[in-house]
Amino acid sequence: MSKKYFLLFVLCCCSAFMSAEETDPNENLAQQQDFVVSVTSGIPNLHPHAAYNANEAQMLTGLYEGLCVYDPYTLQPVAGLAKSWKISSDGLLWTFTLRDALTFEDGTPITAQVFRDSFINLLNPALDLPYSSLLDCVKGAKEYRSGKITDSAQIGLYAESDTSFKISLVYPAEHLANILCHHAFSAVHPSQLEAVVQMAGKSVFQKIEDAFIPIASGPFKIESSSDDRIRLIKNEAYWDIQSVKLESITLLLDPNADEMTEAFNRGSVHWLCGSVNLTKVAAAHTIHVTPMFATEYLYFNTNTAPCSSQALREALVHAIPYDTLRKNYLLPAKTLVFPLIGYPSVTGVDTQDTAKSETLLKKVEQVDTEKPIKILLPQTDFYAEQADLLKKAWESLNLSVEVTLVPFEDYYARQKTDEYHIALVSWIADFADPLAFLELFRSDSSLNSSNWTHQDYENFIKKASAEQNRKKRFEYLAKAEQILMDSSVVIPLSHIPAINVIDLSDIQGWYTNAVNIHPFKFIRFVQPEILPNIAVNTTG
Repeated sequence: MSKKYFLLFVLCCCSAFMSAEETDPNENLAQQQDFVVSVTSGIPNLHPHAAYNANEAQMLTGLYEGLCVYDPYTLQPVAGLAKSWKISSDGLLWTFTLRDALTFEDGTPITAQVFRDSFINLLNPALDLPYSSLLDCVKGAKEYRSGKITDSAQIGLYAESDTSFKISLVYPAEHLANILCHHAFSAVHPSQLEAVVQMAGKSVFQKIEDAFIPIASGPFKIESSSDDRIRLIKNEAYWDIQSVKLESITLLLDPNADEMTEAFNRGSVHWLCGSVNLTKVAAAHTIHVTPMFATEYLYFNTNTAPCSSQALREALVHAIPYDTLRKNYLLPAKTLVFPLIGYPSVTGVDTQDTAKSETLLKKVEQVDTEKPIKILLPQTDFYAEQADLLKKAWESLNLSVEVTLVPFEDYYARQKTDEYHIALVSWIADFADPLAFLELFRSDSSLNSSNWTHQDYENFIKKASAEQNRKKRFEYLAKAEQILMDSSVVIPLSHIPAINVIDLSDIQGWYTNAVNIHPFKFIRFVQPEILPNIAVNTTG
């Protein structure tokens, strides 16, 4: 008989002799199973200040915790290492009260000073870390990370006592609590802050010895690691250990989709969120394909000629055959921000108009039209086809086009250079708000690979950040997005669906959501319900 049915039979038999108060069968089930997840391909970067990819974000929900955490169902911020917070009447001062006697896995205290040091480490001006600009609403943070000031005492981060942490803002930021749920704002062990210097800019590692091994502040800690798996166990020092129901988690780092899918079908893997072959999944009800607050798009590097010319960018945008470009995407996208209820419509781009392209090119200086357009895309068959389509469309305008395909493990680093004019991003928002996309194109954002700037865009973002009325706030953000689209900085391709394979009949605490983050703390095994009129095989 299967492991699941055998356990069900045993528990049913035992219930005749035990009262519900004496034992919880779901607790017994949780203690007997390791939660096995195929989450990524390759060895991840688990330093919270350097981690950039979505799979790393999922793993870090088990290892780290910040002042706030995501509610697993609503994704709204709830109390984490801070038990409460209050906001001043003008919205410019946030005061967080930490829980008493917090520690890392090794017993080192987690205090307000730890959070201050962690945030300042993220702002290291020499490293330009991915999420550092999300703290630009904090007094002095932008100036410090950009090197305009060097005294960290001028940053509006104050450890008033071991349990009181204050954040002073330059403008109201209603979304601050949502931001602080992100792993980049976790409590990082004091001895591991400097390790970000070695970890910054790295997405995968060839061997586990080169990877970062965290000292956990979250519900789990690393027990062992190898090139193909990482095993987590409960962090007994965690403040809310009684709420953690999984005894252990095994993270498989296997890129073989067929093998991982077969392992899921056999019951030896519980959740596929990395490598999966959907055509081979045995039970269709375990496949969860859901819209995600995410967009894949092409963007122009506006820092270098010829794509510093808006007229040239517009000509290139209008020359593209969009039906062909987007035909293989499940959710084709015309705009950057995923549609939200109450968010005003934005005019995107979806029509090829070569005549308009030719007219626009007449406005471009000849010296710019003679320079090659350099396309940088990941090295896959699919993106090679996309690159070829763009190349043919733009060569039809008598422009020179060069294509470079780069392996995924090197792609992020190449985007940090000026050796290309157009590249690709698959962006999953860190919180369900348009600002999670529009932040990418603020002039001072550490995430702005396009290097585009526009003062009116900046002004609308600032107005939105200070606006508490949701309708008006969304109107400001939509106006900012329209400026971005009209400036031909991005070419939206697809709103990315989340694809997960998991059997929710015996797992709870896992919910589909807009950013595809599922905090490990809340996941647990449960007793599957017996369907009516279904007999359970107990004979083998």
